[in-house]
Amino acid sequence: MTIQRFLSLPRHLILAGLVLGPILVSSSASRAQLPMGSTLQESAAQMTQQVAELQKVADRWDEAVYQHDQYALELVLAPQYIDISDKGEVTNRDQQISEMMMKDAPRFQLTQKVVSVRMAGDAAVVNGTYDRMFQGNKLSRTKPRTERGVFSQVYVRARNTWECINSQRTIIQAPTPTGKKKSTDTSTGKPIGHDLGFHLPGLHHSSSSDSQPQQ
Repeated sequence: MTIQRFLSLPRHLILAGLVLGPILVSSSASRAQLPMGSTLQESAAQMTQQVAELQKVADRWDEAVYQHDQYALELVLAPQYIDISDKGEVTNRDQQISEMMMKDAPRFQLTQKVVSVRMAGDAAVVNGTYDRMFQGNKLSRTKPRTERGVFSQVYVRARNTWECINSQRTIIQAPTPTGKKKSTDTSTGKPIGHDLGFHLPGLHHSSSSDSQPQQ
């Protein structure tokens, strides 16, 4: 019955179906089979844009800490902000600002580098590295020192910008060679790059010494 109804149609409609049918099928198949390379390029471009956007927020954060600017820091940290230090100490935004504004508060320069951003609706999970360089003080007899580590932060959109609601840091120490005592000369240890061993999944660094089999 279906074949008879099809043959009963006008000739020009039958010809149009025979011609346009394969074209429409081919067009749909081509859209369904887009090159994976173009999708990966779009994802990489989007990641680059997100990293640059969140890096600007991190830069404002760094500047506010260095200048002891309470107002600027309040624009970066959300009212419900929670901070977990590398020592496991938990503080909120008000405590962070109070510590920063203390008269004898240690002055340091914070440099945060955003490495990756993952979006979850209106929230962004940011991972990266940081350097915290403390200035020496003759009165307290403290010497300059630098702490390096990695961080994980959660940002939410607020007033067309980003505010951090959670931050956790992990300090990274220079590894000590096995069987050797710790030395004050850091040049004897393995040099650490700015990424501090913070690598994205699927990306690994190898050295020639690791690739050689042990005798």
